[in-house]
Amino acid sequence: MERAAFLARLRQRLQQPAPVGHAAHHIEPYSGVAAAAYRRPLSDLAAAFTEEAEALGARVRRVRPGGLPAFLAEVVTEHGIRRAVVSRDPETAGAPSHLEALGVAVSPWDGPAAAAGADLGLTGAAFGIAATGSVVVAADRAGGRSASLLPPVHAALVPVGSLLATPADLWRDLGRRFPDGLASQVVVITGPSRTGDIELVLVRGVHGPGHVWVGLLEEA
Repeated sequence: MERAAFLARLRQRLQQPAPVGHAAHHIEPYSGVAAAAYRRPLSDLAAAFTEEAEALGARVRRVRPGGLPAFLAEVVTEHGIRRAVVSRDPETAGAPSHLEALGVAVSPWDGPAAAAGADLGLTGAAFGIAATGSVVVAADRAGGRSASLLPPVHAALVPVGSLLATPADLWRDLGRRFPDGLASQVVVITGPSRTGDIELVLVRGVHGPGHVWVGLLEEA
């Protein structure tokens, strides 16, 4: 009976989106994250990010001002997208209307159920990390946790100005990167989901999206 009650409470909580602007965790200053050196040049962050992300199986496109409809059309056509869920990140403003113009049904953001039933999860990103081709998604700005995790295709919109050189530039300076405190969940996504079994067979898409797209948003 205790197990059933616990699972019932958990299901109820999972239906509730993360409070917008809520700092779930106080950030304690910590200087123990070592600065790493990388062999490849990182002077051009967008070029480095693109190379690293594509090496891991993501597909990266430079999106010039006004180019979002074309980026979304490529994703929709490539995967036959019919249903999408869109996060509340500021980068996704206007995206639902573009998707609907492509014949995609956009589900209202109301928790994991909407994301679980979507073919595409479209999110923004707090940061991108050039050295590893990673995208950093924060639950407080996204309005929830599941748009980047549950649909089989994830497309992230990353402003070029938000690119950081290395992971240390995020972890060594959390107080400045998240001045209002850490969200209830901060996810660092590095390429499509990959799982290796005991026979060293690599399988994509088991524990997350099997396809990841990144639109690098250029400034006007």
